[in-house]
Amino acid sequence: MIAIAQTIALCLGALLVLASLGKYIQRSGNWHGIWQIWIGQLKDFNVAEYRLFRSAVLILLFAVVLRIINLTLNG
Repeated sequence: MIAIAQTIALCLGALLVLASLGKYIQRSGNWHGIWQIWIGQLKDFNVAEYRLFRSAVLILLFAVVLRIINLTLNG
């Protein structure tokens, strides 16, 4: 059960990251935003894109926690 939830959270988080970056690229045309977001140099996300990206990161973090729990319980 935990493995399924982990997989779903991981896929959902990855899709949301791609969606937020896709919205940003579509709006601004800045393809460098793909790598700039990961090193903290992207400053022109709008509020909706920023919330979507941060939600995706939170879901990805949740997937990592589920993975740790799964490995702890099942070895």
